[in-house]
Amino acid sequence: MLRVKFMAEEFLRSFGKSLLKNVLLMAMFSISLVMAVLMCSYYLDMGDRFKSAQHVGDSMWYSLNFIMADYESNRVPDSFTTVTGCRNMMSYYEELSSSEEYPFFSLKDNQSVYLREDDLAGFFRGGSYEGFLDSQELQGLYGCFTEEEQCNMWCFQAAQIDLGAYRMFGFRTVEGQGYTEDNMVIKQASDPIPILLGNDYQGVAEVGSVIDISYCGYAFPCKVAGILERGLSLPPYGKMDTAMTLMDSRIIFPHGIRVQEDPANVDEIEKYAFDAYIAVEDGTVQIPDGREIGELVEYYQKIGERYGIPPAQPAGLSVGMNLFRKESAASVRILLILTVALLCFAFYGLFVMFNDKIQSNSRIYGIYLMNGCSLGMILVPCLLEVAVILLPAICLGRYVFSVEIVGEFPVEVTVRVVYLFTGAAYLVGAAFLAYLMRGVDTEHLIRQKD
Repeated sequence: MLRVKFMAEEFLRSFGKSLLKNVLLMAMFSISLVMAVLMCSYYLDMGDRFKSAQHVGDSMWYSLNFIMADYESNRVPDSFTTVTGCRNMMSYYEELSSSEEYPFFSLKDNQSVYLREDDLAGFFRGGSYEGFLDSQELQGLYGCFTEEEQCNMWCFQAAQIDLGAYRMFGFRTVEGQGYTEDNMVIKQASDPIPILLGNDYQGVAEVGSVIDISYCGYAFPCKVAGILERGLSLPPYGKMDTAMTLMDSRIIFPHGIRVQEDPANVDEIEKYAFDAYIAVEDGTVQIPDGREIGELVEYYQKIGERYGIPPAQPAGLSVGMNLFRKESAASVRILLILTVALLCFAFYGLFVMFNDKIQSNSRIYGIYLMNGCSLGMILVPCLLEVAVILLPAICLGRYVFSVEIVGEFPVEVTVRVVYLFTGAAYLVGAAFLAYLMRGVDTEHLIRQKD
């Protein structure tokens, strides 16, 4: 007990004597630790990306994070007030989806759409449509079919895919045609877009039928292009390893319609820009073997800059890649240089302080040793002082990399790296102290002057 009391008193004496220096070191190590973890997170991909990896065939695919990843992306629809803004969004999606370097597809296996009650008799040729209704809305409702139109309408089961998903999951039709390069392009915004019907619609609705469909508050003129084979299915978005959703009773609505001619009224093309906006959020991208995730981040960043759109990114990126994805490579390199310099300065300050401390206390340590105190009892207070200096760095690191601060980014790996870096710094400090204390000559310490 006396030994513990002695070491505690020695720690308090030593810490109080160097209080200002210790506080400065705490601040330096806290800042440098956070910056070091961010830099490693950026360059070494220390994220949980592989937790969100999806197996499609023999390839690994990653869900995109666009709308909720960045509050700025929620401002994108504000640009849909002009034809140019709409074109930028549509071109942004088109470039992502047509990339040969990073294959892309977009899908949503469960998308509710609305049909006017007055249109149902003609579309279903007087037959029953109850088996095609959304199970959550089995009753008709009176509401906004568009912003300007209110009517009685019914909610139907649907899904949404682009041409890439149509090909990826091997969709085929038994009547009419599927999605093609040609029918995914319309000349004017008012032209009908192609929709596909699940196999249960065979004999109920006809290929070539035209009907308006309300989706996300926009009304789209649609034409049935084909009826799918029985048993085709899609995976729930982001969950490729779970049960697939059958398409037999669903309307397959298209993602990625391209409009050739600019309309006189921007409202006519706005809905296609909004659909492209949603299509990016519903997207999945493949990162080919041998390619680094940082290359994709930089590639998407350049596309975003070209069209003035916040960059999309695969889910599960490291915190560093998320935070610095809008920064240029040169800016990140400058931050790396500053981080290394700050770390070196922090360690230099720690080494100098303890070297001076041991030199200035050498006579006191000699007296301790002559009175039966072990070298370990002198070393433990010093090691405890190092631990206290590093403790704020752990607290700050945990706070900065908490989910509440950085948003819905994966932080488990990053927080573990905070502990790893702090432990490494402690071991370096302990090794330096052991080096200074090695081979202590008791008589020499006593003979030394203060």
